[in-house]
Amino acid sequence: MSPIEALLSRVSVPRVVEPKVSAEELDILLRAGLRACDHGRLKPYRFILLEGEAREQLGEAMSEYLHGDLVDVSEEAIEAAKNKALRAPTLLSVIFCPNDNEKIPESEQLVTAGCAAQLIVTAAHMLGIGAMWRTGNVTYSGEVSRILGLDDSEQVVAMIYLGRPAANLPQPPEVDPETFLTRL
Repeated sequence: MSPIEALLSRVSVPRVVEPKVSAEELDILLRAGLRACDHGRLKPYRFILLEGEAREQLGEAMSEYLHGDLVDVSEEAIEAAKNKALRAPTLLSVIFCPNDNEKIPESEQLVTAGCAAQLIVTAAHMLGIGAMWRTGNVTYSGEVSRILGLDDSEQVVAMIYLGRPAANLPQPPEVDPETFLTRL
């Protein structure tokens, strides 16, 4: 697959299975993320790998958030929240770590962290690894921040679920780029 073919055929893979990402594959994914566009070369992000028991701990934190946030939450919903972190054998979290820089605003640094996540997802596709970038309110919760060991200035940008595609990849929908383009 050529790089252009990879870019034009990449889709999110909602269901992935074992085996987990190998050490060699992880190295490639991280190196891809480190190539993100980065004004000032600040690298305003870091990565956290969750596999095995760490996924269970994340699931517990997710269910604690749900239990604490909603008064009338069912046991089924709490159990479902626990299992969300077990949907993939490998989770790679991209963490935004802003740098104090008077020339480069925090908003631009946040975009850089997002670019790192996108390059990881794209590299995964090129390697035949299924990837799904997931977030949501629970991802940004204090419970998840604590389990990930984030400091007050850091935040999750992406929780990337990685594994082998459980089914054939869907075809990306056809989208006319002209509908997103304004010509001046």
